[in-house]
Order: sequence, then structure tokens, then C-alpha cells
Amino acid sequence: MSKSLRDQLMKAGLASKQQALKAKTSTKKKKKQAAKDGVATEQELRRIELEKERAAKVERDRELNRQREEEKNRKAILAQVRQLIERNAIAREKGDVGYNFVYEKKVKKIYVTDAIQNKLSRGLLAIAVQDEEFILIPVPVAEKIAERIPEIIVLQNQKGQEEDSVEEEDWYADYQIPDDLMW
Repeated sequence: MSKSLRDQLMKAGLASKQQALKAKTSTKKKKKQAAKDGVATEQELRRIELEKERAAKVERDRELNRQREEEKNRKAILAQVRQLIERNAIAREKGDVGYNFVYEKKVKKIYVTDAIQNKLSRGLLAIAVQDEEFILIPVPVAEKIAERIPEIIVLQNQKGQEEDSVEEEDWYADYQIPDDLMW
């Protein structure tokens, strides 16, 4: 068994029994006086400071873990979006019709076929950007991507245009067109 420092000093002859007793009583007196005065002893102050340091370290570790988790989630979402785009990309054949759209406050142009242009304008296809390349994707996939990272979807027209034309036709349904009308 290891002996206390006091016992070791007395055995080595560096301190006498009276000195050890005097040191012990003075330590007790200081503790009692500090408790009366409401002042913490050096050990208590050191312990409190160590607890504060531990709490700060735990908080830093939590923040670092949260940041790592966010980064991991962001990378996972980016991988999901990339996979969605690659799997559902529609081949953009060498078309002769230019389709203009706005990207980062600039007008961009891609060449598509008449059928693809029609689908883009009706809102059946959307345009996404990946690695500075514009890719055509179906609207349901574009909606899934927009839920995760909306900045990737460059253009997605609304399907409501067809409904407006039907409403207009109904609005004029009450009017009869004469048979002898000459244009």
C-alpha cells in the first residue's frame, strides 16, 4: 500500500510529527474559515474550473458532431439527387429548335426537338443543372429533386396552361357563332 505524502516525508526524516500535525490542523482551519466566509478553497476553485472546462469541451464536441452529421446528410442528399438525375435523364437529341430559359440571371439556350420543346412548354419536362450541364428530366423527378435541393431545378413550367384554355372555351360557350359568318 502506498503511504500518504506526510507519512513518506516523516519516514524519510524530512518532516517531524509535529510539523505534520501543524500542517494538518492549519489545512483544516483554512477550510473551516473558508466555509464560514463563503470563499471557496483553491481545490474547490480548481475543481469548479475543471468542471467548466469539461462542460465547454462537451459542448464543442456536440457542435462538431452536429456539423459532421449535417455534412454527412448534405452529401447523402447530393448523392441521391445526382442518382435521380442520372437515372431519369432524357436524351436530348440534336434538335434544331432553340429553347431559351433564364439561369443565374442570364438567358441560356439549348437545342431540342419539336416534341421536347412542346413538352417543356406544357410543363411535362423540366431542366436541371448538374456539373454546369443542362439535363432534361420528367416533372415528377424534378419535384422530388426540388424537395431536396431546389437550386438544381433550373426550369419547371406549370401544367396549368392547358386548364386556362379549357376555361376560356367554356366562357365563350354561351355565344352562338352564326353559320353565315364570313371571315
